[in-house]
Amino acid sequence: MLHVTLADPKQDIQLDYQPGHVLALELEDKSDDLNDDAKRNGGWMRGPYTVSRSSKDSIDVLVRVVGKKSKAFSESPEGTPVRFGGKFKVPILVGVKKEDTKSVVLVSTGVGIGPCVGAIELAMEDDSFPPIALFASFRDPEDVVYDDYLSQMAKENPTKFQWHPIVTSESGRISSCEENLEHVCNFATPDSHYHMIGNGQLVNEWKAGLAQAGVPEDKVTVEQYFNHKAESDQGAINNIANAIAMACAVEA
Repeated sequence: MLHVTLADPKQDIQLDYQPGHVLALELEDKSDDLNDDAKRNGGWMRGPYTVSRSSKDSIDVLVRVVGKKSKAFSESPEGTPVRFGGKFKVPILVGVKKEDTKSVVLVSTGVGIGPCVGAIELAMEDDSFPPIALFASFRDPEDVVYDDYLSQMAKENPTKFQWHPIVTSESGRISSCEENLEHVCNFATPDSHYHMIGNGQLVNEWKAGLAQAGVPEDKVTVEQYFNHKAESDQGAINNIANAIAMACAVEA
């Protein structure tokens, strides 16, 4: 988790980010091997990142260490200068019309869990927000994060929050595992809102499956991190559609 604070908290600036906002985050590349983007950007590596949580003078961003830039972030000592700016996408909670929503289903992969956790933290402070269930997918057991924290939060808020970590190397993808889909269906209602965040294939399959099940477009929000052009699995789409339609008594 990257924790970024304003260099001078006394200056007349207050941050206004929420979980799910996307911003540009930059770190100076001090190596001798600058890529083309860093060369064009005065030696600063940059990229879009999704806010996990924020205050008036700080932001948190969850990253997975997979390349030069994320490794540099993870190895930077406290006090390392960074630059950030911009504000894109709709925050997760803002996308939910809570007045006509009975439950919220969050489906994430990898670091997509970060913004979900921040959104859940805020929702737990709002007595009028509908119950939330988070179904977070990870490839391997060692990839699972937030387990103790979210399990404790679920224990303390049994009527407002459920947490289901899914390890795909053991049980398969959520759309191919009957038990995982059953957990989703036990929580889903005809008035549920669905937010998918992470791998493009998962996001696209769930978006298509929910549409096939008759879920209204305004009850579905998404954010894709990568694999934007990945080919969807029609079998997965059908599994999602059939399960949600049956659970919500909607004819697929």
